[in-house]
Amino acid sequence: MTLAARCRALALSATLMLLLTLLGAVPTAAAQRSCVGGGLQQVPEKETIANSMPVLFVHGINAGADTWDGPGADEEKWFPRQVANLHNITAWTFDYTPAQPAWVTDPRIGPALRTAIDCLADASGHKVMVVAHSMGGLATQYAVSLPSRTSDGKAWQKVAEVITIGTPFRGTPVVTGADFLVPGPARSMEDLLLKQELSLCRGYAGGGLLATCQTLDVLRSPQSLALRTDSPQIRKLPPWPKALPVRAMAGDIRLRLDLLGLGPSSGTLSLGDIAVPRSSATAYHNKSGAPYVLTCVARTFTQVISNDCTHTSVKTAPKIVSAVADRAKALQRKQATPELAYATADSVNVWTNGSKKKLAPVPSGYRVRQLAWSSDGNSLAWLAERRDGTGRKVFQVRRARGQPFVTPRVRTWECPDCSTIAFRENQLVSDGVPDPNRPKLWSYPPQGGARRALPVTGLPSPDECFSPTYCGRLQLLGAAPRGELTVSYFDSGGGNFPGVGAFYQVSREGTARSVQSFYGSGLGPEVAAASPRRDRLAVPWYQHLSACEEYSDVALVDQRSGRVDRLDLPSRSGNLWMVSAWFDRDGQAYAAFRSEPGCGDDDQYASDGQRIRRWGETRVYRATNIRWVETREKRPVLARDVHASGKTATVLGTPAVEVSGGYHTGALVAQNAANGEVEVARGVHAFGWRPPSS
Repeated sequence: MTLAARCRALALSATLMLLLTLLGAVPTAAAQRSCVGGGLQQVPEKETIANSMPVLFVHGINAGADTWDGPGADEEKWFPRQVANLHNITAWTFDYTPAQPAWVTDPRIGPALRTAIDCLADASGHKVMVVAHSMGGLATQYAVSLPSRTSDGKAWQKVAEVITIGTPFRGTPVVTGADFLVPGPARSMEDLLLKQELSLCRGYAGGGLLATCQTLDVLRSPQSLALRTDSPQIRKLPPWPKALPVRAMAGDIRLRLDLLGLGPSSGTLSLGDIAVPRSSATAYHNKSGAPYVLTCVARTFTQVISNDCTHTSVKTAPKIVSAVADRAKALQRKQATPELAYATADSVNVWTNGSKKKLAPVPSGYRVRQLAWSSDGNSLAWLAERRDGTGRKVFQVRRARGQPFVTPRVRTWECPDCSTIAFRENQLVSDGVPDPNRPKLWSYPPQGGARRALPVTGLPSPDECFSPTYCGRLQLLGAAPRGELTVSYFDSGGGNFPGVGAFYQVSREGTARSVQSFYGSGLGPEVAAASPRRDRLAVPWYQHLSACEEYSDVALVDQRSGRVDRLDLPSRSGNLWMVSAWFDRDGQAYAAFRSEPGCGDDDQYASDGQRIRRWGETRVYRATNIRWVETREKRPVLARDVHASGKTATVLGTPAVEVSGGYHTGALVAQNAANGEVEVARGVHAFGWRPPSS
């Protein structure tokens, strides 16, 4: 088949389909529900959208929200309604009909779509999945590049994924070929056909040809000029963000060459979806695999215009609908926010992306010191103490795998000698030393019953420990690699002076092996933190220099090699106290420090020339190889927990006491599925994310 013959075949098919594929695409009036600017409507109206993922449908050129009506005549089987019936998913249409035939940069199209994305993400707490047809994909490309109006960053950061269907990323030759829709003699049979249609439109006031006439008018609109192949308007659109997944879908009609007398019956010619070539509709995709192309073989001329692959039909083709629905379900599962447990003065609760569940009340006269999740995330335990310090209790709730906490049964144990709890995989354990000469760990049966001693061998006895000061206090730090437990065994020093601490790992058999010991760890590890791999610890250590200068720093302990890093403090004048420490998901250590006035001038400067922060200012610092470096965080952070997904939960407030490890309460804020930060509760001390499922 010669190049000239292929071009004639393409021109003939494209011209024939130009009118047929766009007929019926004229927008009709649709009910709209405004959302910060309008154009947004839920399909169908449902319950509140909080804690659900919105799927936003964006129509294309010369269309409206009703372009998504299909497949078939049964409304319950129409595309948006099928999506809306999925679990924890809502469906929405964005209608920019009043703005047509303007280009996507018009404030009523791209910027208004950005506002709709902002609205849905903020209201639902989830990132938005966008499904865009034809020019709607280019409108989305422009919208996501704009700054968010309700948060820092760009609109694309509130989008989970974009699916484009028949979007002309490189324009369309069908519109390029419409240059002949200008006054002058016809240059071809196809030209004559279109000019005859225009002539009819000029003298026609209504009836069945009205839709065709409006379609032809669109071909001379700003949208048409912009949709020409490699138009400057398309080239000037901001590029898609590299971090945003974009999944391209397209229709491809394969015309048999023997119908044109141009080749054997086995040969076919790609017509794309008639309006948009396959190469243009699949020209861009990112982080989503190969484009999804729906292929339809036309064995007759009638089949060329009556199949699921045409531009007006592909967006509601059953296979496309099914593929989009499957992707929506996967994105919803991926966006599911992990559970966040937290305790207030009154109750222990679980929060997930806007929904709160009260698990148990806090007994009168008690307060929760610590929360801990099991490795599988199906058990939650907490340690509570009397406000007067005279007693402590351990609590645990458990649920079936994959099930929510509905009405959990709370198991309770008296534990007057406990200081910390932890899970060794799914087994709850605590420390507890009724006899300093016989330090023990304790295990707690998940079904209730008396706690059981887990004897530990290999620890030094108090009389051979860290002479000359008293020692022998055992505290549990938490789980370690290989199913072991990490404990500290330290002395408390005397007066204002610290003691020496030692760190041990306890095997499943109860044998302790030394990791490291160093002077200055007499504060106790209540505010210690473990890295995601549990191979590094951040523990407080204390130094008394003079009556005017004392501080607590953070020591980073490598549990594998025994190496201890004690970094230079942000300031060495006055009283500087570590408030808390944590690791991000990549193992980077952070700490919050609070400064208190010493005996000297309030305007002293540190050795590096930086002004020493004083009088209760709390700041967050990042660990480097040699020192703590202040971050840009300006809020008064008391504690932070970072989930494996990168989401953060932070308690903000003022430390209640100066010394590290104090009982601090504040407002708990957490990131939702859309990565927006929301306030969960106030008066929170203990909190923690549920670990990722194994």
